[in-house]
Amino acid sequence: MATNPLLAPYAVKIVKMWRKLQAWFWLATQDLADFPAIARKMLNNAEWWVMLNMPEDELTNLEAFKKLRPAEKELIRSMTAEDNKFKEGVVTGRNDTLMARFRIVPPALYLALGETDGKAKKKRRDLMREYGISELDAALLKAKQIEQARMDYRGER
Repeated sequence: MATNPLLAPYAVKIVKMWRKLQAWFWLATQDLADFPAIARKMLNNAEWWVMLNMPEDELTNLEAFKKLRPAEKELIRSMTAEDNKFKEGVVTGRNDTLMARFRIVPPALYLALGETDGKAKKKRRDLMREYGISELDAALLKAKQIEQARMDYRGER
């Protein structure tokens, strides 16, 4: 909605109205550059920013909306991720109320069901053929493999 140039002006008005009513608009995007100029007003009023690891150009785009000190930039740059294990992020509040790193470890089943790239689909299809199982059963099997890899990584088995 916010990235649509026809709907964005209405979304901006709604967000401003909600703020007066003590309601908050939650928004997620993978690329700040997707926002048309009119929708950037919503980003200027963001109370909280939750960021996952990002390329340097995205950090530059972020600075158009939020002033960042060098230490904050380094914290954002230091975020890491490992496939099927974790993803790090940084949460920050308005007026420097908070700047903290967090780590997300999604459940293996969510990862297995969410795999939509070509390689992952091929692996799932191969499991279906090899074991004669449904797509859901292949995802469940993949989730068990992810859990096993996590335990092996931690040295639990």
